[in-house]
Amino acid sequence: MTGSGLHGIRWEGCWPRVADPWHLFCIAAVLLTPPLLAQQPRTCVVVLDEAGRQGRQTEVRPGVIHLFGSGGVVGHCKDESTNMQSDSVAWYQELDRVDFVGRVNFTDSSVVLNANRASYFLHDERLEAYGEVSLVNRVTGSRLTGPNLTYRRRIAALRDTADLYATNRPTVEYHGQSDTAGAEPYLIRGERIRLRGNSRAWAAGAVTIDRSDFSARADSASLDVDAGRGELLDHAQVEGHGDAKYQLSGRTIQYRMQDRQLTWVQARGRAEAVSDEWRLLADTVEFDIADRRIQGGRAWSDSTRARAVSVTYNILADSLAIDSPKQRLTQLRAFRHAHATSKSDSLRVESDWMEGDTLVAKFDTTALGQRILSQLSARGNARAFYHVTDPKQPNGPPGISYSRGLQIAARFTALGLDRVDVVGASDGVYLEPATAVPPRADSTRTPSPPSPPPSPGRA
Repeated sequence: MTGSGLHGIRWEGCWPRVADPWHLFCIAAVLLTPPLLAQQPRTCVVVLDEAGRQGRQTEVRPGVIHLFGSGGVVGHCKDESTNMQSDSVAWYQELDRVDFVGRVNFTDSSVVLNANRASYFLHDERLEAYGEVSLVNRVTGSRLTGPNLTYRRRIAALRDTADLYATNRPTVEYHGQSDTAGAEPYLIRGERIRLRGNSRAWAAGAVTIDRSDFSARADSASLDVDAGRGELLDHAQVEGHGDAKYQLSGRTIQYRMQDRQLTWVQARGRAEAVSDEWRLLADTVEFDIADRRIQGGRAWSDSTRARAVSVTYNILADSLAIDSPKQRLTQLRAFRHAHATSKSDSLRVESDWMEGDTLVAKFDTTALGQRILSQLSARGNARAFYHVTDPKQPNGPPGISYSRGLQIAARFTALGLDRVDVVGASDGVYLEPATAVPPRADSTRTPSPPSPPPSPGRA
């Protein structure tokens, strides 16, 4: 049996198990023609392939019909590779909407969707699904699960790219179109998620993105797999996992990828980066990444000074650059008004410091595997203040040296400062350790015995 469209609905091939009720339903669908059919181009014309036991029609007002069927319904869009199944179906002429209720399955060339119920709005090819929704992208393998979903189909007459929108904290196992079979997905969660086409995703509301090599957090996020870039907005954080652990946070974070691997990441707005060996704080911090490890980076500030903190030194400057092949810090450079301060072992001793237009700190590994600062040099208006221990009295109070020059270089061993070289026009002062001075003799009094020498560690 074949009928003409009811405002875009066309029921064909009704084979009821109980003939009369459903047969009347099919006849009604065949005979009625709505006045709006010629007013707009149609896309999906629904064709009923199988019907169950019950069907009825209701004329809610003159010329407006509602049709209902139950007992298992199967249909498709005419001349399209689609499939629609559900326990029951209802069509509302004035709304141009088809409702599917109970064990809904919708399949087209792009997706496979399952839900407890769904509504298909024919005028704009929009499918709204509710209750235990699961959608799989047939091209990429991405999967979305959640309590609801709006799917806008890719139709030449309406839109050139499919669009998905889900709320109430759905979960997406996200693949790009170029992913190979078995590639690990990005696990995306958020209060609201939108997927467009096969490569772009947006999420908002306590967003999390997780994979075995890294995780990310933010108020909102975007990802474009084909373009190899993404962005995290507000309270953003990226954390590396595995052997190369690091953490980067800021108001916003942008990142780039190649072959699904991070290659560059930048944090802006009160940015902070932490690894096992150092900590950076600045307005902006960025890193170059390869093989899932930080290879180098830069930090700079406008409102505050950039700061690098290592185990032994704090360094301040307008901008910083680090070299860290395989995430092992080898060199740190500080530019403009650079100042380095040591972390003193005693609260009673003023910290050593060095400053200049440019500072370069080099790090090395000792024979025992200990990472130390091996050299610190300053160039341009260089100055240095440091304590000098007498090798004949290593436990005695140190002397104090203050130097100025065009360039100052300090070398260190695992035991501490080894030597300091000052190059160019230089000057300075050296203060020997303080020693006890015996009282002056008085001719009218018997001289007192000299004071005992200072105990070790006292000035």
